[in-house]
Amino acid sequence: MESLFFGSSDQRVLGIYHSADFSKDRGEGVVLCYPFGQEYMRAHRAYRQLASGLSKLGYHVLRFDYRGTGDSYGDLDNALPSMWLDDVRTAVEELADISGCRKISLLGLRLGALLAQQVAFSETKISRLVLWDPIVSGQAFIDEIKDEISLSGESNSKFIDQNNTIHFNGFSISSSFQNEVPSLSVNCAGTGPQKALLIISHETPDFSDLKASLSTNNHNLTFLHEPAPHDWNYVDHVGGILLPSNLLNKILEWFK
Repeated sequence: MESLFFGSSDQRVLGIYHSADFSKDRGEGVVLCYPFGQEYMRAHRAYRQLASGLSKLGYHVLRFDYRGTGDSYGDLDNALPSMWLDDVRTAVEELADISGCRKISLLGLRLGALLAQQVAFSETKISRLVLWDPIVSGQAFIDEIKDEISLSGESNSKFIDQNNTIHFNGFSISSSFQNEVPSLSVNCAGTGPQKALLIISHETPDFSDLKASLSTNNHNLTFLHEPAPHDWNYVDHVGGILLPSNLLNKILEWFK
C-alpha cells in the first residue's frame, strides 16, 4: 500500500495505491470511487478491505479522495461535481501509468457510483463497472438529503442556512454544487464496459429501470440484491461503521 499525490501540481489529489500480488498479476486495475460525506466515513473501512482483497486477486487498485475532501487539495465549499468527474478520469489515467494496466474497472458506491457510471460510458479503457447502491441522478441526491432534513426536522447537524448551503451530518453542500449536480444522471446509451455488476440494498422503481437499461445496452450484467440493515445516512451514537463482509466477498468473487 502506497500513498501518492496525482493530478495538476496546484490541485493535487491524494491516492492510495495497492499493487497487485506479484505472483497473480492480471495486468488489470480497479479504481474505487468513494461516496460523499457521512457515507464516505461509513464506507472507508470496507473500501480498504475491498482494495486489499482485489490486490490479492492480482488487481492493481487505486482509491482516492476527491478534491475538497479528505486529504486532497481544496475546500469542500468550492468543490463541484464536474471537478470530481475529472478526478475520476485522472485516477484512471494515473493507475494506468503507474501499473501499466490497459484494462481498468470502476467501482463506485452511492454518489461515487453515479460518477463512475458517467466516466465508464465516456472512456474506452473501462472494461468493467460496479455500481453499488447507485444514486440514479444528481437531483435525486439533493432531494433525498432535503427530504431527510424535512422529515427529521432541522438540527445542529442537519439544516439549510441563509446562503442555501445544506449542512448534513457534518458536511456541507454549497449552492454551486447543488446547481450543478442535477446535470448528472444515469445514462446507459452507447457503448459501455463489457461487464457490469449492479448491487442494491432495496429494490425501487428507479433501480429497476437502471437494471433494465444496463441489461439492454450490450452488457453482461450481474444483478445482486443484498439487503442492508440501515440506509447509508443512518448515524448512531458510535458512528455506525458498516463492514458488509458477505457483500465484499461476493464482489471479490465476481472479479475472481
